[in-house]
Amino acid sequence: MSNTTTTPKTFDAVLAELAQPFDPEAVEFKAGATTQDKARALALAYVDSRVYQVRLDAVAPDWRNEYTREYAGDRVIVTCALTVAGVTRQAIGESLQASARHDGSTVVEENAATSAEAQAFKRACSAFGLGRYLYSVPQVWAEYDAQRRQFTPAAVLALREMLRTGKYEPAANHNGNPQGASSGNGNANSAAAQHSNGNGAATGEAAADTPACPKCGGAMWDNRASKKNPRAPDFKCKKADCDGVIWPAKQSTAAPAASPQTVSGSAVPF
Repeated sequence: MSNTTTTPKTFDAVLAELAQPFDPEAVEFKAGATTQDKARALALAYVDSRVYQVRLDAVAPDWRNEYTREYAGDRVIVTCALTVAGVTRQAIGESLQASARHDGSTVVEENAATSAEAQAFKRACSAFGLGRYLYSVPQVWAEYDAQRRQFTPAAVLALREMLRTGKYEPAANHNGNPQGASSGNGNANSAAAQHSNGNGAATGEAAADTPACPKCGGAMWDNRASKKNPRAPDFKCKKADCDGVIWPAKQSTAAPAASPQTVSGSAVPF
């Protein structure tokens, strides 16, 4: 009878395994902004926390995490201390406990603590390289079903194929135009044309933080830090002859509202 021993993984090997991309079929997409006609939305890639846990189980079964929670004004702040292969790294997540609607009423966020925990956990995972690549997934305008508040099945297929190939090649819509292309105004400049890598996908720091104009696809002014009225648009098109804007997010765990707006929440990668 022979004795066999398993050589423990080095920490670098653990990090390399954690950094591998998820199966594209596990990646979901949330609307970050919608066009005025609500036919297209900016696709933000995210993966459910349970998929992160499955990866951790496979690579470093002895992983563990601990949460601490505190409240600051209208926010709940959660710190996640994640230990992998004997190394502990921390990250913070936060969420509003209640938010104001445009009509002046207030809605209570019943899942605020859960959302903050999920955000903190994913951010702690990214400190080990797990899921970090989602930050650099190109953001593109994809066909959107406003009634169901989700991307169309064809758009999801194209987005997942983009993860495999690096190219966004949407199928033609009913008007014979590619999904995400400008139409109706004779302007061939789309979001992909203005901020793209040649495949119709927005890339780089500007694309990650400042979306393209939902009307003309051009660059936008970021007014979030300078505006005095919190209900004023977050972004405004730089073109003088274009009135494209993106409104502030409604702080809610519900699906994105129909009007153009930037949306944030626990479903976003981190």
